[in-house]
Amino acid sequence: MEVSRGVTLSYIGTAILGFVLFKKALDWAWQDIDMLQQHVWFGIVELTALLAIGLTAGLIVFMKKHPEIDPFIHETVVELRKVTWPGFQDTKVSTVQVVIFTVLLSFFLWGADQVWQPVTDWILTRGL
Repeated sequence: MEVSRGVTLSYIGTAILGFVLFKKALDWAWQDIDMLQQHVWFGIVELTALLAIGLTAGLIVFMKKHPEIDPFIHETVVELRKVTWPGFQDTKVSTVQVVIFTVLLSFFLWGADQVWQPVTDWILTRGL
């Protein structure tokens, strides 16, 4: 994947995330205002969605024009191309190790809880 494609994908991802966050925030902030809950454009798009689209567009323009953000994204994509990602077998082995460790730790914590619960109950009932 070339660098410009990766940068474009990162901006698209930012736009999607920005829209969702702006829309949720606007819905939450203005949930009691009936005017903002009314649908516009033939009942298809809410006013909060239009505002979220505008805020998202402003965010993307700001990111593209900022003298530090756009070069940072380019450099990040270039560096990510240099990363050696683990293969399927390595990922499978690591996943099995994590699951086994999680199960063992869960049993240990359960056992510690079983041991210390009577001691804690005894201390609390005696008022010590």
